Amino acid sequence: MYKFLLLLLPILLFSKFQVTTTLPFEAHIIKKIGKNHIRIKTISNSFSNKNLKLSSSEIQSLSNTRAYFTFSLKEEKKYEKMFLKANNKLNIVNMSDNIEKLKYKGVDNPYVWLDPILLRTVAKNIYAVLTEIDSYNKDEYKANYELFLQELDKSFLKTKKRLIQSEIYNIFVFYERLDYFTKRFKINVYKKKKRVLSALEIKPLVEEVRINEIKVIFTQERENLLYAKSLSGNSNIPVKTYNVYEELLFFNLSNITQNFLSK
Repeated sequence: MYKFLLLLLPILLFSKFQVTTTLPFEAHIIKKIGKNHIRIKTISNSFSNKNLKLSSSEIQSLSNTRAYFTFSLKEEKKYEKMFLKANNKLNIVNMSDNIEKLKYKGVDNPYVWLDPILLRTVAKNIYAVLTEIDSYNKDEYKANYELFLQELDKSFLKTKKRLIQSEIYNIFVFYERLDYFTKRFKINVYKKKKRVLSALEIKPLVEEVRINEIKVIFTQERENLLYAKSLSGNSNIPVKTYNVYEELLFFNLSNITQNFLSK
């Protein structure tokens, strides 16, 4: 019996444990600290504001991991209830815990991952959970965590340096998704309702653009393009798109920053 346990011990020590998250960009952030010691099950490969219809076997599989990591998006809260119903012992981890949230229409804004400074707290939360689940590899998690913090600091300084060169500091948006990014880098946001402009709105719009020196309309990829084109066509300012759910974190921050530098 003891010989069997001794033979089994290395397998147990070096086997990967599984966690669940919703989207690839979340898995990417978790992997920064977990590296090769964890397997991550993602619910979907792309964001949708409608929850997937999961089969009972899929729900069972996703809920029987060691933790469900979320950013407490509205869609994730629905999955959370679903998984807890299947497994009430599942560890639900809100990666944005201990971050003071911005409010939008009285509700917490969850899009904290576009701020490299706030991501330091996200990284700390992930690190704490992984070391609790798998204390054997805590030294490696610590090394990965500290390396990730360095990457975040470099990204922040690089983004700040690049944005100093930008002449774009006032923008139109339709949603709150860029709020953490724009607040961190001191960019003024003017929110617009999603609608095609009427003839009576054009003159006040042109005046608003002139007075506030608004240079760009930002919108999420494949969303609100009709409204953005209406706004753009009547104000003579360009439309820039971004994807808040882009899988690669630093690539995404760089792309958003580039939108402030190119005309």
